[in-house]
Amino acid sequence: MWRKPINSGEKIPMRHCFTAILLLAGTILTASSELSVDRYGQYTGEEWPGKVTSDDQLRADAAKEWPRIRDAKFDPAKFDRFGGRLDAGKFEATGRFRLQKIDGRHWLITPEGHRYFLIGCDAVGYREGGYSTPLKNPDGSRRSGFAELPDIKLVPDGLPGGKKVNFLAANLAKKYGPSYYEKSKEVNRKRLISWGFNSTAKWGWGETFDLPYVEDWTFRTVKLLPRRRIDVYDPGFAAAAEKEVAALVARRKDDPMLIAYASENENGWEYRDVRELTAAAPTVASKQALVDFLIRRHGEAKAAAQFRLSGGRKAMLENRKIINLNQKDISDFITESSRYYHRIVRELFRKYDPDHLWFGASHCRGQADEWIYAAAEFTDAVMLNEYDIYALWTARLMPELRKQDKPFFITEFSFVCDQRGLRPYNSVNTVRDQQARGLGYRHYTEQLAADPLCIGFGYFIFFDQPVMMRSLPIGESFNFGLVDGTDRPYEEMIAEVKRSNSRLEAVHAGKIKPFRLKNPDKILFSRTQQKLLADFLPSTCSPYIVQDNSNAAEYFGGCTQRLKIDERRLPDNADPRQEYSVGTAYAGDNSRFGSVKADCYFWKNHRGKELNRYYALEGSADGRHFSPLPLRFELVRRAEFDHYVMRNAEPIPAEIRYLRLVLKAPVPNQSWSNQIAGIEIER
Repeated sequence: MWRKPINSGEKIPMRHCFTAILLLAGTILTASSELSVDRYGQYTGEEWPGKVTSDDQLRADAAKEWPRIRDAKFDPAKFDRFGGRLDAGKFEATGRFRLQKIDGRHWLITPEGHRYFLIGCDAVGYREGGYSTPLKNPDGSRRSGFAELPDIKLVPDGLPGGKKVNFLAANLAKKYGPSYYEKSKEVNRKRLISWGFNSTAKWGWGETFDLPYVEDWTFRTVKLLPRRRIDVYDPGFAAAAEKEVAALVARRKDDPMLIAYASENENGWEYRDVRELTAAAPTVASKQALVDFLIRRHGEAKAAAQFRLSGGRKAMLENRKIINLNQKDISDFITESSRYYHRIVRELFRKYDPDHLWFGASHCRGQADEWIYAAAEFTDAVMLNEYDIYALWTARLMPELRKQDKPFFITEFSFVCDQRGLRPYNSVNTVRDQQARGLGYRHYTEQLAADPLCIGFGYFIFFDQPVMMRSLPIGESFNFGLVDGTDRPYEEMIAEVKRSNSRLEAVHAGKIKPFRLKNPDKILFSRTQQKLLADFLPSTCSPYIVQDNSNAAEYFGGCTQRLKIDERRLPDNADPRQEYSVGTAYAGDNSRFGSVKADCYFWKNHRGKELNRYYALEGSADGRHFSPLPLRFELVRRAEFDHYVMRNAEPIPAEIRYLRLVLKAPVPNQSWSNQIAGIEIER
């Protein structure tokens, strides 16, 4: 899986020239002002085969597809009405979904007593909030970029709440007529069954499709910490949560299609949450619990000493500066807090609906492993969201989950293409084309389905997100969907998806070997990154250098196109002295280099360290032997990632024909901490 970085001794072909000034990376995206869409919500800056230009095309699509899916249903000779297999044995029928370990492998059992491997797709209904885009900018001004908005008289949910626009709803109305809500539900259910799915998984928000589902819930009346973390020690938490659980259960407990309840999503505690608690207000219950935990463990004087204080509990509570606590203390407090929280919520669901499963929250990379492992002690299964063809994070969790013999359910995974105005997601799920999306689906699902702990998948999501983004200032706009925003299925992807969906149950049973891509790297590809690197010489960018567009507004001043060393691919034993080439530029046959400039983003926790340990500019006369060139850095802004402008500190010698930009990772497991953008090379 790992590929060797560019060899600095490799001869570079002398055939590539470029214009006087190259702007290679670093677009500042504010309020999506450069984006525009047509009356169908399609990106206007690109053309593609079959792009919708008339309502007649949509109606013709409907007429063509319907005969293929009209009779789609679970074959009664093979499946029960829930999608459970009739030929895999008969087990106790309880009228509810339950879990059972059979021949060393975990399975769901349908209410009628048949073995069931969950093959689902999330957010199947078009009313899901993520399928709409805001009408106004964060400052309240009207957004530009909309060629035409839906007629609210014809499409009542085309402008949900008057604050967003849902082009998907408008397209469905044009395609299916006045009864588009009912017709689209019928079509989507039949599509799922014909494509080999047996569940609508998560993110239904109360909408069901007569298929098994997981009912997800987000607590709305509990006290929150930053980043939507629940203040689990708040004295009013249990009472507030109980009212919400009681109301939720009252709506769902008698539905036999309900597989399990889920509560919360991707908001488990991280180490930084505990560090930030040390600076929270004295009235925050979780801070009080943290202080009391430290006092119990170390005694009041020693606990206060960690805060560099001598005043005991009161002084610790009044402290408003972030303290870097002992790692073991943070780890153990997260474990204790997770157990405290999950014990309360588990008992609430047991009180109001003891017959149904409770899976807790969906967890994601970045959360503390301790939070997840403690949660697993109380939930019936562990739910994981992962966007990585290599499943590296899931693999890291498996030893502890095997120790607990705890089944897992992948509630979100996806593969995307950055085209049609939609952005790349990350370096390990952005792929070359729609067939590659399907191949990514096959590799990921079949490899994990072979694990005895795996009970199923929920693909994220049914439709693409809007080009104009689901939220502002910089929200998601990704090609996640099985179906595009004009309600057209991605046929090349779905052909591959169907192949695996028909095999997953047998793979999990151990009857057939899982499909495996020999080299998953071959399908990974980002058009955006290719453009960023277009003016460097071919094959001079290290495979460990990738584009990052995450947290642009929060941490990077709106810069959406940055390059970094990919922490997902970097080996655990990576050499901290290793250099990773961003790319090598050639001056041309009859010219020389002028100035070099780039925007550098440097994590605040590394302040005080030499930036030259993280960034380098190297020159060569022959393209083979490179030497470092001096750099200077000018601070632009302090932030979570401090913004510097990097320039050459001295004129570049005339004999230098090649320039190489380099990123370094002195702390390999924090390779994301130094990023680069806005690269300009003048000649």
